Amino acid sequence: MNRDERRLVALFAVLVGALLLLTGAVLRGWVSRTLAAEEKVNLAFLDLSLRDRSRYLGDILSDHISERDGWPDNLTDLLTRNHADYNRDIFMQVFALNGSIVAQSANTPANVKLSADAAAGQGWKSRDVRGDDGRPLRLVVYPIYTGLGTEAGIKFHGYVQAGLLLPDGARALARFTWVMVASLAGFGALFLIALRAGVLAAAQRLRRESENVRAAQQRFVADAAHELGTPLAVLKGEIDIALRRDRSAEDYRSALTSCREEIERLSRLSENLLALAGADAGQVLVHMTPCDAGEIACNVYRRFARIAEEKGVAFSYSGPPSVPFYADAIAIEQVLGNLVSNALRHTPAGESVTLSLTSDGGSTLFNVADTGEGIPTAHIPRLFERFHRVDKSRSRAAGGAGLGLAIVKTLVEAHGGRIAVQSELGKGSTFIVTLPATQ
Repeated sequence: MNRDERRLVALFAVLVGALLLLTGAVLRGWVSRTLAAEEKVNLAFLDLSLRDRSRYLGDILSDHISERDGWPDNLTDLLTRNHADYNRDIFMQVFALNGSIVAQSANTPANVKLSADAAAGQGWKSRDVRGDDGRPLRLVVYPIYTGLGTEAGIKFHGYVQAGLLLPDGARALARFTWVMVASLAGFGALFLIALRAGVLAAAQRLRRESENVRAAQQRFVADAAHELGTPLAVLKGEIDIALRRDRSAEDYRSALTSCREEIERLSRLSENLLALAGADAGQVLVHMTPCDAGEIACNVYRRFARIAEEKGVAFSYSGPPSVPFYADAIAIEQVLGNLVSNALRHTPAGESVTLSLTSDGGSTLFNVADTGEGIPTAHIPRLFERFHRVDKSRSRAAGGAGLGLAIVKTLVEAHGGRIAVQSELGKGSTFIVTLPATQ
């Protein structure tokens, strides 16, 4: 990769990194808020459950204590049965007033002590603590007492403590953060790998296209220089011959006539080159207006009828006198003129050229058919390329530079149409121009 490509990848890496960081921060904040909200709701319901269990067990123990002296012998079983049909995750404990453990259910975590908020003269107390393994515990303590409403008064015997292991939101959030960071980092790495591969592929494609364009430009310049060199050489030769000695007025007239022909050839070549250069630069080549295809075709027929007669070629036109459609009349006349001129150039005396016009409502079709030389099959795919000639020597002798058909194709496509050719060597060719009736 060159410096520009590396800079592009680095820029995208920074942008993607910033986007992933922003995404991670937003996602982590949302998860954190969601966990906190759920924990708040869960704690509210959890406290109700724990308080219900502790009070229920406290009332049972108060009844047992009032009936017999001391704690029940089956206190551990009583604790287990008390919560087994309600919530197996809740553990139950009974403590004496001094904080020593009296009994606890079988699912109680190790070393869970009496809540520091326990107070004999008060009701429920909730507290969050950490177990030996670092997990959070929610504890609710309720005093055990007897003598409510008696003359002796209330006597406190101990505490019932209900507890539950809480989900560790901080630890879960930390795990989620690490997983998210790893996932986003992996995604970012894959994106950068794909981006680098895409940049390399695009750079290679651009280099190939640039090389093709450069080669085409070099070929175009070489062909243009060659085409310009021929008429310039002829001009120089005619002038040199005319100046070599004194000549008659008729000789000078002949030399000037030849020079004029070469100048006209140079003028046509420069106009064609400018038109193709304008097309390459994206300039608008056609100006669409309502016009008449029949009138355009008739104008072309009248222009070339005398030329065909002088050459001994039968030139005819068939089609309706009027076919309204939407196009650039000057450009279409140039298209047909190039095709008819090309057909007359390659059709010997005694043969025929036909210009025809048809319309099916959705399209307008111009056909230029001849019974001349025909085109070899190998040349048809490149027929509309610039400076491509089927017979280079004959084309130059006839004044062709290999640009006429390229301009025809450019103008037809600028109208949104298409051009096709059908040809058989020795039997003639047919060029079909199809244009949309409206745009």
